[in-house]
Amino acid sequence: MASFRDLCFTPAEFATAAKISRDQISLLENEGLLKTVRRKVGNVDRKMITLEDMQAYFRNLRIGRHGDRMETPTGAEAAGPVINKLGFSPELPKHKVQMFYNVKGGTGKSTLTAQYVMRASMLGLNVLAIDLDGQGHLSVNLDVLDAHEHATIYDVLINDLPIENAIMNVGPGLDLIPANLGLCNIEIPLNNKTRREYRLSEAVARVAEHYDLIVADTNPAASILNGSMLVASDLVNVVCATNPLSFHGMSLVMTTIEQMEREFRKQLEVKIIPNMYDNREVISQEVLGELRAQFSENCTRAVVNRSADLNEATKRRTTVFDVNAKGSGSTDIQAMTEELLFN
Repeated sequence: MASFRDLCFTPAEFATAAKISRDQISLLENEGLLKTVRRKVGNVDRKMITLEDMQAYFRNLRIGRHGDRMETPTGAEAAGPVINKLGFSPELPKHKVQMFYNVKGGTGKSTLTAQYVMRASMLGLNVLAIDLDGQGHLSVNLDVLDAHEHATIYDVLINDLPIENAIMNVGPGLDLIPANLGLCNIEIPLNNKTRREYRLSEAVARVAEHYDLIVADTNPAASILNGSMLVASDLVNVVCATNPLSFHGMSLVMTTIEQMEREFRKQLEVKIIPNMYDNREVISQEVLGELRAQFSENCTRAVVNRSADLNEATKRRTTVFDVNAKGSGSTDIQAMTEELLFN
Protein backbone atom coordinates (compact mmCIF):
# COMPACT_ATOMS: atom_id res chain seq x y z
CA MET A 1 0.00 0.00 0.00
CA ALA A 2 1.54 3.29 -1.14
CA SER A 3 1.11 6.45 0.88
CA PHE A 4 -0.07 9.60 -0.85
CA ARG A 5 3.45 11.01 -1.05
CA ASP A 6 4.74 7.88 -2.79
CA LEU A 7 2.07 7.65 -5.49
CA CYS A 8 2.98 6.82 -9.08
CA PHE A 9 0.67 6.74 -12.07
CA THR A 10 0.73 4.74 -15.27
CA PRO A 11 0.56 6.74 -18.51
CA ALA A 12 -3.06 5.66 -18.90
CA GLU A 13 -3.93 6.83 -15.37
CA PHE A 14 -2.13 10.13 -15.91
CA ALA A 15 -3.87 10.66 -19.25
CA THR A 16 -7.25 10.15 -17.55
CA ALA A 17 -6.45 12.64 -14.79
CA ALA A 18 -5.01 15.20 -17.22
CA LYS A 19 -7.79 14.70 -19.78
CA ILE A 20 -5.42 14.04 -22.65
CA SER A 21 -4.96 11.09 -24.97
CA ARG A 22 -2.25 8.62 -24.11
CA ASP A 23 -0.61 9.39 -27.46
CA GLN A 24 0.15 12.92 -26.24
CA ILE A 25 2.39 11.74 -23.40
CA SER A 26 5.41 11.12 -25.64
CA LEU A 27 4.92 14.54 -27.21
CA LEU A 28 4.82 16.16 -23.77
CA GLU A 29 8.00 14.32 -22.80
CA ASN A 30 9.78 15.51 -25.95
CA GLU A 31 8.72 19.11 -25.32
CA GLY A 32 9.97 19.02 -21.73
CA LEU A 33 6.48 19.37 -20.25
CA LEU A 34 6.31 15.96 -18.59
CA LYS A 35 8.86 13.76 -16.88
CA THR A 36 8.50 9.99 -16.60
CA VAL A 37 10.50 7.41 -14.69
CA ARG A 38 11.00 3.67 -14.96
CA ARG A 39 9.63 1.69 -12.02
CA LYS A 40 9.38 -2.00 -11.28
CA VAL A 41 5.73 -3.04 -11.05
CA GLY A 42 5.66 -6.70 -10.14
CA ASN A 43 8.08 -8.32 -12.58
CA VAL A 44 7.61 -5.66 -15.26
CA ASP A 45 9.69 -2.51 -15.76
CA ARG A 46 7.13 0.18 -16.61
CA LYS A 47 7.04 3.85 -17.50
CA MET A 48 5.43 5.79 -14.63
CA ILE A 49 4.68 9.37 -13.62
CA THR A 50 5.34 10.25 -9.98
CA LEU A 51 3.00 12.43 -7.95
CA GLU A 52 5.57 15.24 -7.93
CA ASP A 53 5.97 15.06 -11.70
CA MET A 54 2.19 15.17 -12.14
CA GLN A 55 2.06 18.26 -9.94
CA ALA A 56 4.92 19.86 -11.88
CA TYR A 57 3.08 19.19 -15.15
CA PHE A 58 -0.03 21.07 -13.99
CA ARG A 59 2.02 23.92 -12.52
CA ASN A 60 4.00 24.31 -15.73
CA LEU A 61 0.84 24.09 -17.79
CA ARG A 62 -0.69 26.89 -15.73
CA ILE A 63 2.47 28.98 -16.09
CA GLY A 64 2.63 28.32 -19.82
CA ARG A 65 -0.97 29.44 -20.29
CA HIS A 66 -0.17 32.79 -18.71
CA GLY A 67 3.20 33.28 -20.39
CA ASP A 68 5.18 33.55 -17.14
CA ARG A 69 8.79 32.85 -18.15
CA MET A 70 10.33 33.01 -14.67
CA GLU A 71 9.54 29.36 -13.90
CA THR A 72 8.91 28.08 -17.40
CA PRO A 73 10.57 24.67 -17.89
CA THR A 74 13.17 23.92 -20.52
CA GLY A 75 11.65 23.74 -23.95
CA ALA A 76 8.38 25.35 -22.89
CA GLU A 77 8.81 28.35 -25.19
CA ALA A 78 8.73 26.01 -28.15
CA ALA A 79 5.91 24.10 -26.50
CA GLY A 80 3.43 26.97 -26.74
CA PRO A 81 1.44 25.32 -29.53
CA VAL A 82 1.37 22.08 -27.53
CA ILE A 83 0.04 23.87 -24.44
CA ASN A 84 -2.65 25.57 -26.45
CA LYS A 85 -3.92 22.22 -27.74
CA LEU A 86 -4.36 20.81 -24.24
CA GLY A 87 -7.96 21.27 -23.14
CA PHE A 88 -7.58 20.95 -19.35
CA SER A 89 -5.59 23.75 -17.72
CA PRO A 90 -6.44 24.16 -14.02
CA GLU A 91 -6.33 27.77 -12.89
CA LEU A 92 -5.89 29.00 -9.32
CA PRO A 93 -9.00 28.39 -7.19
CA LYS A 94 -11.82 30.89 -7.38
CA HIS A 95 -12.23 30.69 -3.57
CA LYS A 96 -9.04 30.33 -1.55
CA VAL A 97 -10.46 29.49 1.89
CA GLN A 98 -13.15 26.80 1.95
CA MET A 99 -14.84 24.58 4.49
CA PHE A 100 -16.84 21.36 4.36
CA TYR A 101 -19.81 21.67 6.67
CA ASN A 102 -22.95 20.03 7.99
CA VAL A 103 -24.49 19.99 11.46
CA LYS A 104 -25.44 16.35 10.88
CA GLY A 105 -22.91 13.55 11.11
CA GLY A 106 -22.62 10.58 8.77
CA THR A 107 -22.92 12.52 5.52
CA GLY A 108 -19.43 11.56 4.27
CA LYS A 109 -18.02 15.03 4.86
CA SER A 110 -14.54 13.98 6.05
CA THR A 111 -14.14 11.48 3.21
CA LEU A 112 -14.96 14.10 0.59
CA THR A 113 -12.71 16.68 2.26
CA ALA A 114 -9.76 14.28 2.18
CA GLN A 115 -10.35 13.28 -1.43
CA TYR A 116 -10.80 16.93 -2.40
CA VAL A 117 -7.54 18.18 -0.88
CA MET A 118 -5.56 15.26 -2.32
CA ARG A 119 -7.01 15.83 -5.79
CA ALA A 120 -6.36 19.57 -5.55
CA SER A 121 -2.77 18.82 -4.58
CA MET A 122 -2.45 16.48 -7.57
CA LEU A 123 -3.43 19.45 -9.76
CA GLY A 124 -0.29 21.26 -8.64
CA LEU A 125 -1.89 23.46 -5.99
CA ASN A 126 -0.25 24.11 -2.63
CA VAL A 127 -2.93 23.03 -0.17
CA LEU A 128 -3.42 23.38 3.59
CA ALA A 129 -6.03 21.09 5.16
CA ILE A 130 -7.34 21.91 8.64
CA ASP A 131 -9.06 19.24 10.74
CA LEU A 132 -11.56 20.91 13.10
CA ASP A 133 -13.30 17.71 14.21
CA GLY A 134 -12.11 16.09 17.43
CA GLN A 135 -12.77 12.68 15.90
CA GLY A 136 -9.83 13.38 13.60
CA HIS A 137 -11.26 11.56 10.59
CA LEU A 138 -9.65 13.94 8.09
CA SER A 139 -6.30 13.34 9.77
CA VAL A 140 -6.79 9.57 9.57
CA ASN A 141 -7.85 9.83 5.92
CA LEU A 142 -4.57 11.64 5.24
CA ASP A 143 -2.67 8.80 6.95
CA VAL A 144 -1.89 10.62 10.21
CA LEU A 145 -2.45 8.01 12.92
CA ASP A 146 -0.53 9.74 15.72
CA ALA A 147 -2.47 13.01 15.81
CA HIS A 148 -2.56 12.82 19.64
CA GLU A 149 1.16 13.62 19.56
CA HIS A 150 0.77 16.74 17.43
CA ALA A 151 -0.45 20.27 18.03
CA THR A 152 -3.97 21.09 16.84
CA ILE A 153 -5.99 24.22 16.21
CA TYR A 154 -6.77 24.12 19.98
CA ASP A 155 -3.15 25.06 20.69
CA VAL A 156 -3.35 27.87 18.14
CA LEU A 157 -6.63 29.42 19.34
CA ILE A 158 -6.39 28.77 23.08
CA ASN A 159 -2.67 28.48 23.89
CA ASP A 160 -1.51 31.09 21.36
CA LEU A 161 0.77 28.68 19.52
CA PRO A 162 1.87 30.23 16.20
CA ILE A 163 -0.17 28.49 13.51
CA GLU A 164 3.01 27.65 11.60
CA ASN A 165 4.03 25.35 14.47
CA ALA A 166 0.82 23.32 14.16
CA ILE A 167 1.28 22.54 10.45
CA MET A 168 2.70 19.21 9.34
CA ASN A 169 3.45 17.97 5.84
CA VAL A 170 1.56 14.87 4.66
CA GLY A 171 2.65 14.83 1.02
CA PRO A 172 4.06 16.95 -1.79
CA GLY A 173 2.04 20.16 -1.93
CA LEU A 174 -0.24 19.07 0.93
CA ASP A 175 0.03 20.23 4.56
CA LEU A 176 -2.27 19.49 7.49
CA ILE A 177 -3.22 20.85 10.89
CA PRO A 178 -4.42 17.59 12.49
CA ALA A 179 -7.06 17.03 15.15
CA ASN A 180 -7.42 14.78 18.16
CA LEU A 181 -9.92 14.25 20.99
CA GLY A 182 -8.54 17.24 22.89
CA LEU A 183 -10.24 19.45 20.32
CA CYS A 184 -13.62 18.35 21.70
CA ASN A 185 -12.94 20.54 24.74
CA ILE A 186 -12.36 23.79 22.84
CA GLU A 187 -15.82 25.36 23.09
CA ILE A 188 -15.71 26.71 26.68
CA PRO A 189 -12.18 28.19 26.57
CA LEU A 190 -12.82 29.59 23.09
CA ASN A 191 -16.04 31.18 24.30
CA ASN A 192 -14.04 33.01 26.99
CA LYS A 193 -11.55 34.47 24.52
CA THR A 194 -11.85 38.01 23.22
CA ARG A 195 -12.68 38.29 19.52
CA ARG A 196 -13.46 34.57 19.63
CA GLU A 197 -15.11 34.50 16.19
CA TYR A 198 -12.12 36.17 14.52
CA ARG A 199 -9.22 34.28 16.08
CA LEU A 200 -9.31 31.49 13.51
CA SER A 201 -9.56 33.79 10.48
CA GLU A 202 -6.67 35.89 11.81
CA ALA A 203 -4.56 32.77 12.30
CA VAL A 204 -5.37 31.48 8.81
CA ALA A 205 -4.53 34.87 7.30
CA ARG A 206 -0.98 34.62 8.68
CA VAL A 207 -0.18 31.63 6.46
CA ALA A 208 -2.58 32.23 3.55
CA GLU A 209 0.09 33.64 1.25
CA HIS A 210 1.94 30.31 1.32
CA TYR A 211 -1.01 28.34 -0.08
CA ASP A 212 -3.22 28.30 -3.15
CA LEU A 213 -6.05 26.62 -1.25
CA ILE A 214 -7.00 26.23 2.43
CA VAL A 215 -9.73 23.71 3.29
CA ALA A 216 -11.23 22.88 6.68
CA ASP A 217 -13.21 19.81 7.71
CA THR A 218 -15.59 20.82 10.50
CA ASN A 219 -17.30 18.96 13.32
CA PRO A 220 -20.99 18.06 12.87
CA ALA A 221 -22.43 20.79 15.09
CA ALA A 222 -23.48 24.42 15.15
CA SER A 223 -20.43 25.20 17.32
CA ILE A 224 -18.40 28.33 18.04
CA LEU A 225 -15.43 26.74 16.28
CA ASN A 226 -17.50 26.12 13.14
CA GLY A 227 -18.82 29.67 13.36
CA SER A 228 -15.23 30.90 13.45
CA MET A 229 -14.49 28.93 10.30
CA LEU A 230 -17.55 30.42 8.60
CA VAL A 231 -16.08 33.86 9.31
CA ALA A 232 -12.76 32.77 7.80
CA SER A 233 -14.21 31.11 4.67
CA ASP A 234 -15.02 32.32 1.19
CA LEU A 235 -16.91 29.16 0.20
CA VAL A 236 -18.97 26.75 2.31
CA ASN A 237 -19.31 23.24 0.87
CA VAL A 238 -22.30 21.56 2.51
CA VAL A 239 -22.24 17.77 2.09
CA CYS A 240 -25.73 16.28 1.98
CA ALA A 241 -26.21 12.52 1.83
CA THR A 242 -29.12 11.66 -0.43
CA ASN A 243 -31.29 10.27 2.34
CA PRO A 244 -34.36 11.80 4.06
CA LEU A 245 -32.73 12.69 7.41
CA SER A 246 -29.79 14.46 5.82
CA PHE A 247 -32.13 16.39 3.53
CA HIS A 248 -34.35 17.29 6.48
CA GLY A 249 -31.39 18.96 8.21
CA MET A 250 -30.59 21.19 5.25
CA SER A 251 -32.98 23.92 6.39
CA LEU A 252 -31.10 24.20 9.71
CA VAL A 253 -27.75 24.31 7.93
CA MET A 254 -28.82 27.06 5.54
CA THR A 255 -30.45 29.04 8.36
CA THR A 256 -27.25 28.85 10.40
CA ILE A 257 -25.22 30.16 7.49
CA GLU A 258 -27.68 32.98 6.84
CA GLN A 259 -27.54 34.02 10.51
CA MET A 260 -23.75 34.14 10.34
CA GLU A 261 -23.91 36.27 7.21
CA ARG A 262 -26.20 38.77 8.91
CA GLU A 263 -24.22 38.87 12.16
CA PHE A 264 -20.85 39.39 10.52
CA ARG A 265 -22.04 41.29 7.45
CA LYS A 266 -20.36 38.80 5.19
CA GLN A 267 -21.61 37.26 1.96
CA LEU A 268 -20.76 33.58 1.73
CA GLU A 269 -21.02 31.43 -1.34
CA VAL A 270 -22.61 28.08 -0.52
CA LYS A 271 -22.46 24.88 -2.56
CA ILE A 272 -24.42 21.77 -1.66
CA ILE A 273 -22.80 18.49 -2.69
CA PRO A 274 -25.16 15.50 -3.08
CA ASN A 275 -23.27 12.51 -1.68
CA MET A 276 -23.78 8.73 -1.39
CA TYR A 277 -26.18 8.76 -4.31
CA ASP A 278 -27.53 5.43 -5.53
CA ASN A 279 -29.57 5.59 -8.71
CA ARG A 280 -31.05 2.17 -7.94
CA GLU A 281 -32.85 3.62 -4.92
CA VAL A 282 -36.03 5.62 -5.45
CA ILE A 283 -35.39 7.56 -2.23
CA SER A 284 -31.98 8.73 -3.50
CA GLN A 285 -33.58 9.93 -6.72
CA GLU A 286 -36.30 11.75 -4.79
CA VAL A 287 -33.87 13.47 -2.40
CA LEU A 288 -31.61 14.57 -5.26
CA GLY A 289 -34.63 15.96 -7.07
CA GLU A 290 -35.72 17.89 -3.97
CA LEU A 291 -32.22 19.26 -3.41
CA ARG A 292 -32.07 20.57 -6.96
CA ALA A 293 -35.60 21.98 -6.74
CA GLN A 294 -35.31 23.72 -3.37
CA PHE A 295 -31.64 24.77 -3.59
CA SER A 296 -31.23 25.19 -7.34
CA GLU A 297 -28.73 28.04 -7.00
CA ASN A 298 -26.53 26.14 -4.56
CA CYS A 299 -26.66 22.49 -5.58
CA THR A 300 -23.59 21.31 -7.49
CA ARG A 301 -23.89 19.68 -10.87
CA ALA A 302 -21.42 17.07 -9.62
CA VAL A 303 -22.99 14.19 -7.69
CA VAL A 304 -20.86 11.75 -5.71
CA ASN A 305 -22.24 8.25 -6.10
CA ARG A 306 -21.99 5.52 -3.49
CA SER A 307 -18.77 3.78 -4.43
CA ALA A 308 -16.75 0.79 -3.26
CA ASP A 309 -13.65 2.61 -4.58
CA LEU A 310 -14.19 5.50 -2.15
CA ASN A 311 -14.58 3.04 0.72
CA GLU A 312 -11.40 1.28 -0.35
CA ALA A 313 -9.53 4.59 -0.58
CA THR A 314 -10.67 5.46 2.94
CA LYS A 315 -9.52 2.07 4.22
CA ARG A 316 -6.13 2.46 2.53
CA ARG A 317 -5.85 6.13 3.53
CA THR A 318 -5.08 7.26 0.03
CA THR A 319 -6.69 8.97 -2.95
CA VAL A 320 -9.38 7.19 -4.92
CA PHE A 321 -7.21 7.77 -8.01
CA ASP A 322 -4.72 5.29 -6.53
CA VAL A 323 -7.48 2.70 -6.10
CA ASN A 324 -9.08 2.99 -9.54
CA ALA A 325 -8.21 6.01 -11.67
CA LYS A 326 -10.90 5.15 -14.23
CA GLY A 327 -13.68 4.19 -11.83
CA SER A 328 -16.86 6.09 -11.00
CA GLY A 329 -15.40 7.24 -7.67
CA SER A 330 -12.48 8.96 -9.40
CA THR A 331 -14.79 10.45 -12.02
CA ASP A 332 -17.09 11.87 -9.33
CA ILE A 333 -14.24 13.29 -7.22
CA GLN A 334 -12.65 14.87 -10.27
CA ALA A 335 -15.94 16.51 -11.29
CA MET A 336 -16.61 17.70 -7.73
CA THR A 337 -13.09 19.08 -7.34
CA GLU A 338 -13.14 21.03 -10.57
CA GLU A 339 -16.54 22.53 -9.77
CA LEU A 340 -15.54 23.59 -6.25
CA LEU A 341 -12.21 24.98 -7.39
CA PHE A 342 -13.00 26.78 -10.60
CA ASN A 343 -16.77 27.49 -10.83
